[in-house]
Amino acid sequence: MDDDLPFNGVKVLDLSQGVAAPYCGMMLARNGASVIKVEPPGTGCWSRQLGKHKGDQTAHSVVVHRGKRSLGLNLKTDEGLAIAQKIAATCNVILQNYRVGKIDKFDLDYDSVAKINPSVVYLSVTGFGHEGPRRNLPATDSVMQAYTGMMSINRDSNGTPQRMDMLTIDFGAGLYCFQAVAAALYRQAIKGIGKHIRTSLLEASLTFQEAAMMESYLQEGEAEPIGMPVGCFKTKDGFISINARRNPHFKAFCELIKKEEWIDDPRFSNALDRVTHREKLLEEIRPIIETKTCDEWNKVLDGIDVLNAKVHTHKDLFKDPQVKAMSAVHWVKNDTLGTLPMASIAGQPLPEDGHPLTHSPHLGEHNDEILSELGYSQAYTDQLRSKGVIGGYYNGKPPK
Repeated sequence: MDDDLPFNGVKVLDLSQGVAAPYCGMMLARNGASVIKVEPPGTGCWSRQLGKHKGDQTAHSVVVHRGKRSLGLNLKTDEGLAIAQKIAATCNVILQNYRVGKIDKFDLDYDSVAKINPSVVYLSVTGFGHEGPRRNLPATDSVMQAYTGMMSINRDSNGTPQRMDMLTIDFGAGLYCFQAVAAALYRQAIKGIGKHIRTSLLEASLTFQEAAMMESYLQEGEAEPIGMPVGCFKTKDGFISINARRNPHFKAFCELIKKEEWIDDPRFSNALDRVTHREKLLEEIRPIIETKTCDEWNKVLDGIDVLNAKVHTHKDLFKDPQVKAMSAVHWVKNDTLGTLPMASIAGQPLPEDGHPLTHSPHLGEHNDEILSELGYSQAYTDQLRSKGVIGGYYNGKPPK
């Protein structure tokens, strides 16, 4: 499964916690890199407590740790720090998301590592960035959805800004980080030189929203819809998304719902006028859409080539024939949470049960294995464990 993946042989030290930088590490692992995830031996990466959990696993930790090996290591001890520094000296990539300046005291900052590993690709992710008045403040996905304007363009029927109910910015930032690290690895391979990549949730969020931000600027804060009629409409048994904004589609839609007079109506005859008079247009359309079920509308709208989709739940997707045909969701066993849905990733083989690339490690699961590879004896490893330098979640139980 992983014999021909592009990052085979690449060594990664993942010192990050949460979602954004760890997700970048997961993408590196799924592309063949050997990723050592260093996490505190007591609590582990805080993604392990994010949402509903069982043992040391949650949905988010399962996703962001896939394909990695976990080393439960106390960096506040001399022995633990020496181990991390030994790994850092020979790895190709380091990922960290400490607050600005906090990693310097461990001599694991870029300047310290580059002295002994000058070709390292080093990723530093912060909340608000490395400069400015908010540089020392923490940030989460929910903070950034508010701070960067994402909530302002996602309002309920009463006009109240709403949070997108998933970690949109964290996962988006992880993908941007993976893109940057992958490009730097290419340069490392071609030119033999390293790079310090400094980025933030703030920058990732603004990049993700660039077009919306530009529209808001051009329209003085009142961004218009991309066209009309476009939106989510209530049906007899649920909701459906319809996009009939282009003139040919609007004409076909009008004929379908027996509103041919709208085709030549000066309020609706071209795209810009439909946006201007959108409230009246939507007011007329909504009761019509409520007369049929989602499946009925889907069938007739597909027949006239008008863009549409039933608003699915994730549960709906698990049995959807298109999703099944594309193997877009694959079911993989997790030894703690049971059989879980796993999305396919572009350019990677389909996941398989029991394969290292689809396994999400327990905290400290690979302690002995990793320390042995680093040249430490089993006796010394046992000594480190007894002193609390290493630890983890063994056989479904916290360490003693």
